[in-house]
Amino acid sequence: MKENKKLKFSFLIVAMISLSLLLAMIPTTFNFITTNSRGVMTSYMHEDKKLIEDDFYKSKAFDEALIRPLLYWTSTSVIDENDNRNYEKDYLENKKESAKKQLSYVKNIKYIAINKDTNEVYSNTDYKTIEDFKKNIKGKCDVYVSSNDYNTSYTKEIKNKTYEKANVNKELGDVLVYNLKDFDVCISINKNFENYSGYYDKVSEIKIDFDSEVFYFKIIIVSSIISLILFIASIVIYKKMKCEVLDRNSFYLKFYKTIPLEIYIIVGILLLCSLIGIIKTGYSVYYYYNVLDHLVYTFICIFGLFTIYYILRKELKSFDKPIEILKTSLIVRVLILGKKIFKDTNKVTKSVPLAKRIIILAALSVGVGTIGWFIGFLFGSTLLLFLFGPILSLTIVILYVYYLIKKLAYLSYIMEGTERIKGGDIHYKLDIIGDDNFSNLAENINNIGEGLDKAIYNQLKSERLKSELITNVSHDLKTPLTSIINYIELIKKEEDIKPEHIKDYVNVLDSKSKRLKVLIEDLFEASKASSGNLELNMEKIDITQLLRQAIGEMEEKLSKANLDLKLRVPEEKTYIMADGKKLYRVLENLLSNISKYSLNNTRVYIDIIEEDDKVKLTMKNISSYELNFDPEEIMERFKRADESRNTEGSGLGLAIARDLVNAQGGRFEIDIDGDLFKSVVEFNLID
Repeated sequence: MKENKKLKFSFLIVAMISLSLLLAMIPTTFNFITTNSRGVMTSYMHEDKKLIEDDFYKSKAFDEALIRPLLYWTSTSVIDENDNRNYEKDYLENKKESAKKQLSYVKNIKYIAINKDTNEVYSNTDYKTIEDFKKNIKGKCDVYVSSNDYNTSYTKEIKNKTYEKANVNKELGDVLVYNLKDFDVCISINKNFENYSGYYDKVSEIKIDFDSEVFYFKIIIVSSIISLILFIASIVIYKKMKCEVLDRNSFYLKFYKTIPLEIYIIVGILLLCSLIGIIKTGYSVYYYYNVLDHLVYTFICIFGLFTIYYILRKELKSFDKPIEILKTSLIVRVLILGKKIFKDTNKVTKSVPLAKRIIILAALSVGVGTIGWFIGFLFGSTLLLFLFGPILSLTIVILYVYYLIKKLAYLSYIMEGTERIKGGDIHYKLDIIGDDNFSNLAENINNIGEGLDKAIYNQLKSERLKSELITNVSHDLKTPLTSIINYIELIKKEEDIKPEHIKDYVNVLDSKSKRLKVLIEDLFEASKASSGNLELNMEKIDITQLLRQAIGEMEEKLSKANLDLKLRVPEEKTYIMADGKKLYRVLENLLSNISKYSLNNTRVYIDIIEEDDKVKLTMKNISSYELNFDPEEIMERFKRADESRNTEGSGLGLAIARDLVNAQGGRFEIDIDGDLFKSVVEFNLID
């Protein structure tokens, strides 16, 4: 089952990762297609649109990321102040110089800009006309932008193929920010790029970025398809598996519930805001940014939101009512705790006047200090601030602490007294000091000690009377029973008994009288064992040898039940300190129980094990009766496994065994597992 949970959890993680990755790719892909800075699709200059344009010079990257700034700088380099009367002359001159400076940094291009109204020319070549420039300069891609009476056209030549757009005012209007009624700009991209060390090579940089973005975009498309397939496969398998990853008793679900609900909400809001911010940034940028970072950050936000949703959904299902999830809220927990503290305080102050006094003193101290400070500030008096504030409050606090220490000292005295009473000194009496809850507590403890002393005395008296009664009754029954048994023996010796069926009566009387004798002897011994009125002859005994002897004596009874005895004992002698006769009686009782109550044709396992300076003797057998009782119950007097009481036995065997083992300083216990009955006798191991 655990393995199935782990497997289902693995499919859940795969499904969440693949779906998060798929959703993260959507805004990233959308940015490629829609934003002005993205360049993987075909430019507005071309009719044969492609989602992924492999030709850099036909892409949006070329027209948006490269030509737009170049066009701005070249056109600005020839602006005329007469066409821009809203701007100061110095301002326009600064803009022209700034544009020329930017153009000086750009390598691997040739350009010429002409203001047709003023005939001003700016170029990084020696040509002064557009015709000469076009005639002599042929690059990888040649761009010609011309404006006639504010109507701007765009011509692009790539590999001897010309592309034209008659009106590009909409596309390039925001670039031509300074009024140029009539101008021409020609830009030619070098066929062979040169490495200009230390210079800003904008053409090369944008082309490298474009190639990277095309590569990433292809990977994104393939990854999206793989992610979709993985998600569908994983979620189908996850739904078909019947086990629950997080059930109500799951450790992890209980741990998640310890995290306040506000944490999930705050983290969820932060992730959502971050996701929106990342997507908005991708929509609005006009420059190249790291697509891989954008994808990773988007994936983290989406995966985090899915994780929070899954956990909260499982928490909701684990409650009987969904509203109970508010119990995990930190605010609700604080309110519940505050309510509990208020109730407890109210209860304590009602039942314990001392607590009320302490609270009143504390409130009084704070109140006096606050009032003192307020009066001092009200009258602007430093003396009042000092007298009514700290001094008065400190005095009350000192009195409060003294009173509290005095009461706590008395409480400590009461605790020491209870320790003495608990240790057995039940006649110890506490001094009654004052008249409050502590003095009442001391008086009650004194009364408990007296009551305990009386209860112990009555219990001992009752046990003693019970044992004496059993002993006396057993002794009184022995004498007439012995006479009955003797007379039965005499009758059995008579040869001529008429009629014949009288012999059967005599045999029944003989059997029942002997069973009654065994019962009385067991009762007598049980009484002595439970009262501790035993004479023990403690000596060093080899428990293994004693066990073998007991098994030998009981071999006939065990054989009648067809029991297969499996004995496992140490090879070396195992010594304990015990009374040999009493311990033998214990073993005899246990083996007798096995012979009476074991299921025929089963195995009986008897082991002697040494561990941690202890010797454990265990006997295990399969019962022929249903063991529908508690192990402690079977050791009570007169309790028998055979509730019908059809078998011989007094029901005292286990009780006698327990009392005899305890009297010798050992430990005896019973364990039941289905129909397996197990008894354990434990003694200290000696050398």
